[in-house]
Amino acid sequence: MDAVRGLALLGMFSVHVYGAFAADGSPTPAWVLAGGRSAAVFAVTAGLGLAFTTGGRRPVTDRGAYAAVTARALLIGLMGLLLGYASNAADLDVDVILAFYALLFLLALPLLRLRPATLTGLALLFAVAGPVALHLLHGALPEPPFDGDPTLTDLFTHPLGVLSDLLVHGDYPVLAWMAYLCAGLAVGRLDLTSKRVARRLLTGGLAVAAGAWLVATLLLREFGGLWHLWRAEFSDTPWREARGEVLWDTPDGSTWWSLLSRAPHSTSPFDMLQTLGSAAALLGAVLLLTRLTPARRALAPLAAAGSMPLTLYCAHVLVLATGALGTWPDLLYGVLVAGSLLFAVCWRRMVNRGPLEIPVAAGAKFARRAAECPRGATTGRSPQPDKPHKS
Repeated sequence: MDAVRGLALLGMFSVHVYGAFAADGSPTPAWVLAGGRSAAVFAVTAGLGLAFTTGGRRPVTDRGAYAAVTARALLIGLMGLLLGYASNAADLDVDVILAFYALLFLLALPLLRLRPATLTGLALLFAVAGPVALHLLHGALPEPPFDGDPTLTDLFTHPLGVLSDLLVHGDYPVLAWMAYLCAGLAVGRLDLTSKRVARRLLTGGLAVAAGAWLVATLLLREFGGLWHLWRAEFSDTPWREARGEVLWDTPDGSTWWSLLSRAPHSTSPFDMLQTLGSAAALLGAVLLLTRLTPARRALAPLAAAGSMPLTLYCAHVLVLATGALGTWPDLLYGVLVAGSLLFAVCWRRMVNRGPLEIPVAAGAKFARRAAECPRGATTGRSPQPDKPHKS
């Protein structure tokens, strides 16, 4: 799982460094390969992590577990809001995801007891119905009064605006992105040591991703969807020049035709299903691959990076905010990848968790212990055990 998170991090780095489109208007290889998919994998593995920290195949849903998840969500959300200051100051086109994750974790609390089959059904429901709900609410809920990523200041000055941004108007709208978290929770409740489970993830994920991509392509190319989407969203660009843009650029979602888009981050049912399937297939492939000792050793640096995703995600946003090497994207991407892998390998040899993962884990542990503390306890001493009876 750490190796999968490491791959997702490298994909997100590439999208943030190279952007969506090249100078000639064609989509960049980073956007074609990792656009939308890396963020989806990141979200699915967040659900996996949530499943692992709440008992894995045997869910633990007592007060301590709920308190730990809540504390983890609040701390991650705080880091995301603080990171928003750096992103906004540098005018980055990164769209910090951490505040959205925090709300996803909080909304997942009632789902922790559900079975994998139920969670899978919810994932598909959110993937299909979520985009429709977003379209209906897009005009009903006012847009946030702030520009860019939400910050801690916005939380106090525009709390409803922040909530509206996280639920509907943001780049990772929670009403649809719950699909990824539910999918991750479902996978985390399975026996991931089973080769059969890994094969099902691989084949089932490929089938869902390919099916969604094929249906979207047929609707767009053979049934006039491409032309209608261009008329509704991209009519400023001449039709002959706009086909690539319509296929790969994210529509603003102002019309129903946007629900036919397969573009990354379009949050249409087809985008959600194909990225969800891609994430499941990648999980299955890596589970099968890491059963081989040489492959597991080769992926060890990626696994080290994936064991501290919060640290490396925040670090790469701060590096991008400096503007260093901005005119040399290849060099910048190489520095981010090499620096992340080298730091992760060295740090993991000394410390088990990443620098930012340590306070989050400590906060979750403290919250768990506080919730499990016997009611009515007035001292810091633990209650004395009963004396054993003599036989």
